[in-house]
Parts: sequence; C-alpha cells; structure tokens
Amino acid sequence: MDNVPHTLGKEERLCSRKAIEELFSGGHQSVSAYPIRAVFMPREQPGVRIMVSVSKRYFKHAVKRNRIKRQLREAYRLQKELLLPLSGGLDIAFLWTSDEMLSTEKVFRRIHNILQRIHESVISAPLVS
Repeated sequence: MDNVPHTLGKEERLCSRKAIEELFSGGHQSVSAYPIRAVFMPREQPGVRIMVSVSKRYFKHAVKRNRIKRQLREAYRLQKELLLPLSGGLDIAFLWTSDEMLSTEKVFRRIHNILQRIHESVISAPLVS
C-alpha cells in the first residue's frame, strides 16, 4: 500500500448539504476516541469522503478551531489507507467534543484507533441499500 497518494482532494471532502443531512439524519453509526467522535455511514458509490467539525462552543477563537481541524485532516490524510480495502464507499464526519487541545501525536493515535474501528465495523456489516 505504499503507492497510495497521501493527498486530500476535493473528491474526498464531504461538502454537499444533502449528503451531510443524510449522514446525521439516520442510519449512521459512530465511534469515539475522546475527544474525537466519528459519525460514519456506508454508501454505494466507491470512495471515502470526510468532513471535520470543531464547535465554536468549545473554542471561541478561530485560530484554535483551525489548528484542531488541520490536525484532524492531517492525521486522516496520512492514515487513510486503513480504509482502502472497502468494497463500497463511506462518508465520515470527525467531530471534536472537548474544550482541550491535544498534541498532534495524540490526535494521530486517536484517529488511527477510530479508523481501525470503522474498518472493522464496515467489514463486519453488509452494505445497506
């Protein structure tokens, strides 16, 4: 799996309002590794799309919110090959649920844990139509 490009292009970002509403409305699953919660839902089209959200409720200053979002995206970008053997597609939303900032190494480990658990969950469950 060394030939996987470590990029995060436009096609890998979940930005459609309809798709986001569908993800959060129902039929989704979630896993947590404090302070990160990942909400995910299988889909029929191939490929994994992600979104990252850090609430203003926890961090009033945009500088801190943006730092956490960069950490989450970077941790996912470097480890996304954990989800490659999937037969279908997947939509994932990473949500920050605390008012504390973590080091990049801790965020990296927590995203790794979440991606492994998502992979196990999706492999064990059939694709929902």
